[in-house]
Amino acid sequence: MLFSCSRGSLPNTVTFFHHLLPFLKRQPGSHTRNLEKRLGHRFKNHNLLEQALTHRSVTDSSNHNFERLEFLGDAVLSHVVSDHLYANYHDETEGELTLKRSAFVSKKFLANIGEELGIHHFLQVDSGVRLSDAKVRRNLVGDAMEALIGAVYLDGGMPVAERFITRELLGRETEAAQLVNHKGHLIELCHQHDLGNPRFQLLKTKGPEHDKRFVVQVRIGTRTFESAQANNKKAAEQEAAGLALEVLKQEIN
Repeated sequence: MLFSCSRGSLPNTVTFFHHLLPFLKRQPGSHTRNLEKRLGHRFKNHNLLEQALTHRSVTDSSNHNFERLEFLGDAVLSHVVSDHLYANYHDETEGELTLKRSAFVSKKFLANIGEELGIHHFLQVDSGVRLSDAKVRRNLVGDAMEALIGAVYLDGGMPVAERFITRELLGRETEAAQLVNHKGHLIELCHQHDLGNPRFQLLKTKGPEHDKRFVVQVRIGTRTFESAQANNKKAAEQEAAGLALEVLKQEIN
């Protein structure tokens, strides 16, 4: 059917489309095509994508904000990262694998990836939530990244979610590890529980000069913890601190 209007009805028609435009912009997927390109996944169910971008300040309904998807995405991410580490690090202990996984799933690392993808431009939050505050924004982006992984998993299945995680996260291990301050957290934990200051002992270096490995062990009081190694002393101290943290957290909890 052709739409026609008289000269007198033109202002009403313009007014009609002026009020209709915001509604059209809110239609599922209409404003998120660019994000889908960045994610490398075209959603079949755009409601999942919208939900993954909706903060609880907009709605406290758990079926319409991203909290449930965040829970699922965290589990999917942990599974994919664990599988990757188990398959590629044959000589690492359970503790060392746990540390590597914690780096990949940390909110700081996820926030970095999310901001590069521009997720903060698509977040739906109440006007009272200050996305201009970097700390607030990064916390929300880290949460939304987990929710998006959950949404991708539900929409495309595990192979699609695994491809996304592999492409965006798993190739950036050094960056992920640098964002996790195990040493600082260990010192803080020791102070909180009057355990004394942790001491980091360089046990040995090994390997050729171009591929030297530093082996470090943590001592707290009279206790020694599992040693760790890395290609520089600072990184080895972080790894050793992480191993000690895992033990102490289990004992304290």
